[in-house]
Amino acid sequence: MPPPPPSNLPDYRNLGVQLRALLLLGLFLLGGLLLDGGGEPPAWRLLRLASQQVPGALLSLGLLALLGPRLHRRRRTVLATAGVCLLSFALCGRLLSPLEPMPWGQVLLAGAVGGLMQHYLNLRARALSPALSEARLIALQARIRPHFLFNSLNAAIALISPQPDKAEMVLENLADLFRAQLADPARQSTLGREIELASMYLAIEAVRLGARLQVSWDVQAPLDAALPPLILQPLAENAVFHGIERLPDGGEIRIQARRHEQQLELTISNPVNPEPAAATPGHHMALDNLAERLELYFDAEASLNARLDGERFVTRIRLPYRPAPAQQPG
Repeated sequence: MPPPPPSNLPDYRNLGVQLRALLLLGLFLLGGLLLDGGGEPPAWRLLRLASQQVPGALLSLGLLALLGPRLHRRRRTVLATAGVCLLSFALCGRLLSPLEPMPWGQVLLAGAVGGLMQHYLNLRARALSPALSEARLIALQARIRPHFLFNSLNAAIALISPQPDKAEMVLENLADLFRAQLADPARQSTLGREIELASMYLAIEAVRLGARLQVSWDVQAPLDAALPPLILQPLAENAVFHGIERLPDGGEIRIQARRHEQQLELTISNPVNPEPAAATPGHHMALDNLAERLELYFDAEASLNARLDGERFVTRIRLPYRPAPAQQPG
């Protein structure tokens, strides 16, 4: 017998999946409140229903997270999830109220809600299937601004005679950046590699901008932290294009990396020209691009915030900290 096809069972350890499941639990409680008659006040009814249903919901989520790899191999994930919810609510009902009759109506309703939740998550996972996600990632990742390519080539050409070593550096860094652009977007990068790519980009721009471009690095995070590819370089490019280039005297780009327990925080800031005439259209295009990529990789576990803080534009990314898997030799 051929093995069952891979399912679209979501990762119940993912914060986004948990939030959607808890939202459905809230709807479940609201439905129970509307259907449950009785003379007691609505607040007491809600509290009673929550005490009956929240433990079962939490146990269901825990079991689904624990049994995820096994459920992945089953053909009918909707029925499997409904069964887990049935057992969880029945077990909690018996343990929490051993002297009362088993609330089979609520148990069956919990199984039905669990099955509907799984069906919804299956549809969502299918909409974000690997093929579609990869196509979107490729489209989002392959966006180095054309003006950067032309400026870099012009800078290299101008340096060939007076400073051939520097011209070679520009061309080598440019080749490495485009090689990174053409890499598999599903392949993980690391913080160390992303710092290296951003440094290559900034070194190229420093040839053109000279003393107008200053960069400070403050890295206090493990360099082996796993990251999606091309996270820092687009932010550095945004900081140069919309910040440094618009200022006659240039300024300093500040890049920070911090680890806070199981969260990684990346911050990049640049000075901005306060004059409205210096503003350029499309300032948020790279940020929207990056935010969409983060959502594809991490769902609700990552965030991107950008704001104007005085005369500096600050972009901050928060995402889960995970060490990159060790590279296999050969």
